[in-house]
Amino acid sequence: MIAREHRHLLGAFAAMVFVGVSWGANVPVSKVMLGYFDLVPMSAIRTAAGAFILAALVAMIEGVRGLRIDIGLRRFALLGLMMSGFFVLYTLGIQFSNPISAAAVQVAGPLVSAVTVRMLTGARFDPGFAIALGLTLLGGAILVSGSLLGSGSVTLGGGEIVVLLSNALWTLYSLKAQAWFERASQLHRTYVASLSAMSWMMMLTLVLIWLGWTHSPFTVTDPWAWTQLLAVAVFASALGGYFWNVGASRLGVAVASLWVNLVPFFAILWSMAYGFMPNAYQIVGGLVALSGVVYMQWRKLQTTHR
Repeated sequence: MIAREHRHLLGAFAAMVFVGVSWGANVPVSKVMLGYFDLVPMSAIRTAAGAFILAALVAMIEGVRGLRIDIGLRRFALLGLMMSGFFVLYTLGIQFSNPISAAAVQVAGPLVSAVTVRMLTGARFDPGFAIALGLTLLGGAILVSGSLLGSGSVTLGGGEIVVLLSNALWTLYSLKAQAWFERASQLHRTYVASLSAMSWMMMLTLVLIWLGWTHSPFTVTDPWAWTQLLAVAVFASALGGYFWNVGASRLGVAVASLWVNLVPFFAILWSMAYGFMPNAYQIVGGLVALSGVVYMQWRKLQTTHR
């Protein structure tokens, strides 16, 4: 029984590492892609690509019958509205911030998530949460100080606060994704939410194009830009969202939110490939944030063992 619980938690560990890697890549790629695509059409393409990938996975793993939507129209619409709203807010924050500072501020995301969970459910914090949160916030402080005091010219653009506050909407979505289904797999939950989010994003895109407030994404003809956009759609939006639900279902939303602190660490590493060079402060800060995640996982394993 104990061995099974350990494998259960180690599976959550692997899932959240994938989330950190894929969502970390999302930060610099989204920033670069905003130079090619308008915000809402770009988000719509990403959401649609992710939804189709998830639908294909559901059909292969659970059969065609797994594609049925049985949570009711109201919940289906609200679930997608929360997910699409998060995508828009998050990308908007990235548009008006530096990729490294946007990554750094996300270290405080667990605080926003924990407060949101506390307000919505009244659930107590897990043992060791305060120490883990302190370590991750310390890592965030080092990351921010590196951005402001390091040799590189990294400024705060104002969008960082939007990136941070978007965590509240994602936490709300995560809670409802676990509560509004009965026995559905995490893959099915992510597929349903992505399908609804795609519907919202497509409708918003068509309205904005009709009003002349945005441009069609198909005016972009650069193959490299499309390759980058579709890659981040598959790995960050589709698979990242699925593995997040796996981790959240096993660890709880509040604890899983601590793992978001892996995102700044991997975002800085990914940023190097796109010309955004980190400094020693940012590397050390990422390692300190990572120590908070490791500590929380260790306490979780110790509790399970007892």
